[in-house]
Amino acid sequence: MEKAMQYLDLIRKDPFLHAMLASYDNAAAAQVQDCVLDYGCGYGWGSYILSDSFRHVTGYDPDAERISFARRHFARKNIAFTQDGGLLAGRRYDVICLFMVLPYVEDSGELLACLGMCLKTEGFIWISYKSADTALLTVIKSWSQQRGFVLASSSRRLSDREEVVEQCYGRHRDEGWTYAL
Repeated sequence: MEKAMQYLDLIRKDPFLHAMLASYDNAAAAQVQDCVLDYGCGYGWGSYILSDSFRHVTGYDPDAERISFARRHFARKNIAFTQDGGLLAGRRYDVICLFMVLPYVEDSGELLACLGMCLKTEGFIWISYKSADTALLTVIKSWSQQRGFVLASSSRRLSDREEVVEQCYGRHRDEGWTYAL
């Protein structure tokens, strides 16, 4: 645990990673308390942050070395790190985090469609990306309209230097929607 905290301190000092850390802090504050998928978890520090607020965290990344690092440095009883995308099929999550993932996948619209099917009806998807990526914004808007997702928050910049935008989408928007901005 001490090693994990040392890594988190380093992350807080990096402007770009700190912007991502803010997204994880917001998702953790949503108080859903059940299960979350951290899709593209990388080295696992975001999953570690989420594990304080959710009963079960699944950290997925296709990179075996990153998953190995995550298991060594950010392991907790309520976190399952995996590189096997097949294990995600048929599971339902309250929250799915896609922080700086969509710009790096081959077909972001297809990934959003697949992950939308893994989301519980009342669940929501947190997305962050660089604001300069207007093509990605078009894909996200198209996906949300086609699949019945609504923006549950306004976009906001997490970092002026990196121009990262965070958005939260869900199928329902009501006064009880917990959004941590």
